[in-house]
Amino acid sequence: MKYKLQVFLLLLSLFASVSTSINAVVAQEINQNFQLITDKTEKEASFTKAPKPTDTSKELQAFFRSQYDYWDARILANYWGQSVEDAKARIGRKILWGRKDVAILEQFLLDARVKALQSVGTTPNSLYNQSKYKYDDAALLAKFWGDPSPWDAKLRIERNLILGNDEIIEEALQYARTSK
Repeated sequence: MKYKLQVFLLLLSLFASVSTSINAVVAQEINQNFQLITDKTEKEASFTKAPKPTDTSKELQAFFRSQYDYWDARILANYWGQSVEDAKARIGRKILWGRKDVAILEQFLLDARVKALQSVGTTPNSLYNQSKYKYDDAALLAKFWGDPSPWDAKLRIERNLILGNDEIIEEALQYARTSK
């Protein structure tokens, strides 16, 4: 009986040491798994965060070096439903992407101009109101162009801005001021 008790105690101590070792291994494994889950969660969280804004400096440089001007960007911004700054970057991006995208851009610009021309005189926040031109300019140009009223000249100014002919307005104003 003494022998069985010794075997039992030996097995009990062996079981206790094995159990302790198993507990240590399990605890270590749980800790590693927890760390992996934490790392994975942090990575997934970083993917779901709002993306950092892209650097648009190259796109804006391409826009400013191009044939397009503020009024083209303004018309496309209205058409695309975005800010003028975003439209400038988008124009620049299309320029950087190559001729195929410039051709698409030209079609967008044409569509935007047609749509903008259809709303001349009906929109309270018109391009004329966003321009540097004032009532006195419209009155002077009405006389110069032979329009019946400054309102008609204002509409003509707006149509010229939409069509990208702001230089025509400037030239007409210059002639109208010198011929007073």
